[in-house]
Amino acid sequence: MSSGKIYEIIKDYQHDYEQRKFEITSDHIQKWGNQFGENSDFVLSELLHFLPDVYISKEKAKNLLRQRLVDFQEFYKYSTMVEFITNTHLFDLQKPEKSQGEILEIIDDILQSEFLINYKDLEHHPKKHFIYFDDILATGGTIFRDFKKWLDSEENGIKQSVSVLNKTKTLAISLFCYHQLGYSNIEWQLMKHTDDKLKKLLVVRSNYVIENHLKTKWIAEKQRLNCAYPMDDQPKEVFDYLNSLDAENDSVPAFRNKNYPKEETFFSNPENRIKLENLFLEKGIQLLKKVKTENPDKRKRPLGDTVKSHKTLGVGTLFFTWRNISNTCPLVFWWDVPGHEWTPLFCLKNRGN
Repeated sequence: MSSGKIYEIIKDYQHDYEQRKFEITSDHIQKWGNQFGENSDFVLSELLHFLPDVYISKEKAKNLLRQRLVDFQEFYKYSTMVEFITNTHLFDLQKPEKSQGEILEIIDDILQSEFLINYKDLEHHPKKHFIYFDDILATGGTIFRDFKKWLDSEENGIKQSVSVLNKTKTLAISLFCYHQLGYSNIEWQLMKHTDDKLKKLLVVRSNYVIENHLKTKWIAEKQRLNCAYPMDDQPKEVFDYLNSLDAENDSVPAFRNKNYPKEETFFSNPENRIKLENLFLEKGIQLLKKVKTENPDKRKRPLGDTVKSHKTLGVGTLFFTWRNISNTCPLVFWWDVPGHEWTPLFCLKNRGN
C-alpha cells in the first residue's frame, strides 16, 4: 500500500521532538488519506510519486549541510575548513523555535565531530564571509527583513551594505529549497533598498528550486511548476472565495495557464496534476470556511500562507523537511484546529515556519 511506502520516506518527521502531537505511522498516513473519501488511494499514490524528491530527512540534511560547507570553503578559496570557518560568520537571527537554530546545531555538530572545530571559539576573530542558513525560502519575507536590518547596521562606523558593495565582505544564502518567485521578489527588494550591484554579489546556494514564476511570459514558458498551482477551470465557490479576499495585488497570477508547464515532470501526468491540485484547493477552502474568528489571518489561503496583499490561492509549496512543515504548503498537509475535524499529515511545531 502507498501508506506503507510513504511511511518509509517520512518516518523521521519530528522524531526528535517530544511535544509532537502525532506519531508518523502507516495508520496515521492512511487516516489522513481517508479524509479525501473515494480519492484516498489516488491522493496517497500521487503524493508517493513526488515525495522522494521533496522530503529532506535529518540524515539527508546532515549530508547536504556537510557538502555545503565544503563547497563554500572551495568557493571562497580556503585550503582548510578551519581557515574558512575562522573567517566566516553564520547568521543566527531567527527566534529559537525557527529553522535556523536547528540547522546551525547540525552544522556545529559537523564542525566539531568531523573537522574538530568549535565555531564559538572563533567568534571573536574578524569576519569576512557572512552566511545565512535556512531551510525554505517561499515568500522571502523573513530573509528580506533579516538582511535589510543587517545591511543597514554598522561595524566600525561603516555600513555593512557598503562593505558588501566594496567587496571587503561577502554575503551568502544557503537553503534546502527556494521558490523562484519569492527569491526574485526579495532580490528586487534588496537591490531597491541597497544597490543594483547587490544582485551579482549575493551568493545563493540551494539543493532544490521550486519553479513558480508566472509573472513574466518568457520565464513562465520554461517553468516546471513543481508546486500546487491550479488552472482557472474551477467551480463558482472557488471564484467566490477568491473575490472575497481583502487583497488588491493581482500582479501574481492566481491561476496557471493551461499550457503550463510545457512538459509535466513533477506529477505523474497532467491529468493527475489537475486532479490533485483541485482536491487540495477544494479541501482547503472547506477548512477555511470553518474559521469563526472576526479577524482571520489574511495570509491563510487554501494552498498555504502567502503575502497577504496577493490575491492568490496560496503559495502551494510541495517540499517538506524532518523538522517542521512550512505553512506555505497546502492546508490539507498541516491544518490542525480543534473542532474542524481534520487530521494533518504533518503536525506543526510552533505554528509553522
